[in-house]
Amino acid sequence: MPAELDDQQQDPATRGVSDWRSRTILGEQLGLTEVPAWLPDSYASLRDQVMHPEYPCFFGTIAERRGEMFYAFVNEKDTSTLPATMATFAALASRPEYRRNNIAIFFEPDAEPLSHDEYHDLFWDTLQFLHDQDPDPEADHQPDPSQEEWEFSFGGLQMFVVCACPSFAQRHSRNLGPGMVLLFQPRAVFVDTITNKVIGRQARNQVRERLRRWDDVPPHPDLGFYGDAGNLEWKQYFLDDRDVAAVDACPFLSRRARNAAQTKDADEATDEVQRRQPVEPTR
Repeated sequence: MPAELDDQQQDPATRGVSDWRSRTILGEQLGLTEVPAWLPDSYASLRDQVMHPEYPCFFGTIAERRGEMFYAFVNEKDTSTLPATMATFAALASRPEYRRNNIAIFFEPDAEPLSHDEYHDLFWDTLQFLHDQDPDPEADHQPDPSQEEWEFSFGGLQMFVVCACPSFAQRHSRNLGPGMVLLFQPRAVFVDTITNKVIGRQARNQVRERLRRWDDVPPHPDLGFYGDAGNLEWKQYFLDDRDVAAVDACPFLSRRARNAAQTKDADEATDEVQRRQPVEPTR
């Protein structure tokens, strides 16, 4: 077990962690007394796995143990409340006491689990919907996902996103329960609070080694480190269950790219109208 976990086991901050429902967000509301009947089982499944001493991502283990996790849920794929929920999370994460907090968004389990491709589409549709609804005006100026500096953001908060779903049969680290789960990790999670530097490659390599023991397949070839040459964050959000690299094109369309495409389409439509207009004979 990494030294980081041993240290945290003795950390007094882990004592008296509040009930998970008090850290559940729904729209602008933080703390729920009533949650959907399916949610406790989904949460218990995530917690059981993340708290396992051999779970690969000890960043997530530490966050759950210390009560540095927020939670949200989606009933029957109705994502209408997600923009307000993510805005609340982004506002909380901007406060010093919550800057290292993650959020897990649970989707109601399907009666019959979807295929891996269907979860892939649901994930990217959800991320696209959030981006399109992002109230931050800077969302119009984000770089394209094909650029190394791109990271998903909402409300001005940059986050690494992990999609876990039941269709992962070999990559167990990405299967956290009976329904799809989206984990949003602000960049501050990966920054050392003492040195204010990005957590070292050694710690991240420890995660890779633990993945080799936990999963039935090697660490995915698209996994990389933010800021490294050639690394693209979007390719790591939703992985193939096999040892297969992602396609070249990101399914996500930034608002800047969408606006440019809409402007181009409008210009082409105007040109077409002008071409079709009859030319008046010269006198």
